[in-house]
This record gives sequence, structure tokens and C-alpha cells, in this order.
Amino acid sequence: MTKKPETLDCVAVKRRAQRVLAQALAGESPAEQAETLHRLAAQAPALEKTHESPRRAPRKPRGKRRSTG
Repeated sequence: MTKKPETLDCVAVKRRAQRVLAQALAGESPAEQAETLHRLAAQAPALEKTHESPRRAPRKPRGKRRSTG
């Protein structure tokens, strides 16, 4: 007998994360909220990947556009 794979409810995960974040920021000044967000972002495992990846090189401009009319 095979086990049915569990499904992921993305909306529930998002709402749970927002609830935790709202509780962490409740009653703080904007400066304290920014500090808290920076601290929490530094603890996030996904942040490590984004800081290590190189930035994209700027795109070279294309030639002049021709008018269609």
C-alpha cells in the first residue's frame, strides 16, 4: 500500500508567518521594527543563498526602436 503524499497549503504557511511577524513587531517603534526585521532576516536560512549569489550584469542597451506608424 502506498502512502499519499502530503500537500502544502501555501496560504496557510504565509498567514502563519505573517501572524508570527505581526506579534514580533507589535508595540515597537518604526526604528525598533526595522531592527527586528534585520535581525530576523539575518537568521533566515534562505538569506544565505541570496547573499552569495552574484548580481546580474546590467543589460546592454539595444539599438534604436523603429517607429511603426
